Amino acid sequence: MATFKDIQLLRTTYLRGPSVWTYRPVLEVWLDLGELEDYPSNKIEGFTERLTTWLPGLIEHHCGVGHRGGFLERLTEGTWCGHVLEHTIIELLNMAGMPAEFGQTRSVSQHGVYRMVFRCPEESVAHVALRQGHGLIMAAINNQPFDVPAAVQAIKAEIENRYLGPSTASIVNAAATRRIPFVRLNDGNLVQLGYGAAQRRIWSTETDKTSAIGFGIAEDKDLSKQLLKACGVPVPDWELVKSADHAWEEADYMGLPVTVKPYNSNKGQGVGVNLTTEAEVRAAYDEARKLTRYVMVERHIPGHVHRLLVVGDKVVAASRGEYPEGRNNPRAKVVTVDCTDEVHPDVAYMAALSAKVVGLDIAGVDLVCQDIRQPLHTQGGAILEVNGGPGLLMHLKPSVGVSRPVGQAIVEHLFPATDGDTEGQAARIPVVGIAGTRHNAFIARLVGWLLQLSGKRTGVASSEGTFLEGRLTQKGDNTNWHAAHRLLVNRLAEAAVIQTTARSILEEGLAYDRCQVGVVTDLDGFEGLADHDVLEADQMTRVLRTQIDVVLSHGAGVLNADDAPAADLARLCDGQVLFYTQDPKHPLVVTHREGGGRAVVLNGSDVVLVHGTSERVLGTLEVLRPVNGFEPDTPALLAAIATAWALDITPDLIAAGIKTFDYQSL
Repeated sequence: MATFKDIQLLRTTYLRGPSVWTYRPVLEVWLDLGELEDYPSNKIEGFTERLTTWLPGLIEHHCGVGHRGGFLERLTEGTWCGHVLEHTIIELLNMAGMPAEFGQTRSVSQHGVYRMVFRCPEESVAHVALRQGHGLIMAAINNQPFDVPAAVQAIKAEIENRYLGPSTASIVNAAATRRIPFVRLNDGNLVQLGYGAAQRRIWSTETDKTSAIGFGIAEDKDLSKQLLKACGVPVPDWELVKSADHAWEEADYMGLPVTVKPYNSNKGQGVGVNLTTEAEVRAAYDEARKLTRYVMVERHIPGHVHRLLVVGDKVVAASRGEYPEGRNNPRAKVVTVDCTDEVHPDVAYMAALSAKVVGLDIAGVDLVCQDIRQPLHTQGGAILEVNGGPGLLMHLKPSVGVSRPVGQAIVEHLFPATDGDTEGQAARIPVVGIAGTRHNAFIARLVGWLLQLSGKRTGVASSEGTFLEGRLTQKGDNTNWHAAHRLLVNRLAEAAVIQTTARSILEEGLAYDRCQVGVVTDLDGFEGLADHDVLEADQMTRVLRTQIDVVLSHGAGVLNADDAPAADLARLCDGQVLFYTQDPKHPLVVTHREGGGRAVVLNGSDVVLVHGTSERVLGTLEVLRPVNGFEPDTPALLAAIATAWALDITPDLIAAGIKTFDYQSL
């Protein structure tokens, strides 16, 4: 059989946010099929059989057919190899444990060239999956051997290297369920939930509410026991020791059995329990001493060791650890048994009190008792430790029992739910996105100024620079993902106004998942986008609709009624729509008003706010003029006014703000 040249990967672009393809991150790949353009899948001898043998899971791919086995039907009937590569990559990701769930392949104007995308939340994982998928499909096409398990393992290795740990992931997933946006702040488990001043930060199960003092106290087992004992919490007798002789002396004085552990033990490291002989005590001391300067001897409390997870002021999960018979190593747990529903209220109270005494908002409280269903004082139970940054895996995946929604509890702790909050409002600041080509920097800066006057510290990213609280922080064209991202991670920003361009959407995606107000002034500019195969004006709708697609349901789209393609985007907006126009009798606006809609209309020289049948004159163009005699573009001024009104800024403040706006000052 013929040997085909490799499919060429012309370029790859990782789109980090909402784009022309989807709301979530994707890798876009431009492919040149070369001679394979003339060889769909059904014309390559043995190709389908080899591919489905290596990837039997392809039968689950519905493709556009809409049912199980749909993609295999396309494969048998004949589909192009770019499409096959898309499904190959998706299946490899599925096999590696990271379902991709989305992919598309579309031809471009150049013969044999396609744009293929697939969803992947981590760029490096996407590139590994692309490389392995490309190798696999070419091997299948040319009847060459290919190591599928090795390919899957390579993707798994990158997933393990880049993905969040299970505790952090459970919190992030719970946040996503509530539509709270998240931003990874490093390559590890430091994550920002929400935007700007509304954000909260987590680092695994530590939060920005977690006290550094409390965490330090929790690590010092001697100090934490002193505080717990002083507050009436039952703790076992203990003593700090400085030598193996001293350890045995205290153990003998307390009475065997005892526990020996580092005074700042963590995750059971260096801990010996239920020690009954001098030799065991001395050996345990030597092990503990390897990890710390000070060692603690503690009276052994008979019973089962339990871990209670405290979030805020309540216990949200409990797990019982069962150890191998005769083992003295608490890290050698065989099973974790969920016992959340069995915890006695008095036990839960003591656990929550212990976390509060130490000073932790999230804590893993270790205690020993015979029966978690009974109060501690009735059975000689005791609190052993209070731990900061507790792992959640034992509660998410107990060996026995049901998984507990601990990530959800932590998100609720950080962002208490309110009735009607279906879009993560508690974690959001007002974000205004502005797209188009007509005086958008002026619009962005004026809206930022009006938001600032309304009492919100506002950041603006525009083609003229980035501003925070009216101060220029970075000069130059900042209509890009990185500039917008900098505003959204800034804890001072109580509102953000972000100017974007069609090119930025095509090459980076939006920096935010949703916005309160989306503005589109026009759909001009296709002439400069030929490198993205945007060759006609009509194609701009697919690009700039992205700005309107992300408007929140309680937000608004602001559209230029005098630009028909821009006005037509109203049908795509999940929120309200505000039009602006220089024609008071514009048919679209008249119809919009009849339906109770809002618009900003120029009637003669009067700028009028209309809402259904009501009207309010904001002022004349002569009066509504920024300082220093600057004469703004009239449609741009109307757009800014409509945007401010959509943000519920009062008309009086809008009028006063325009008159005090110094656009020419940088």
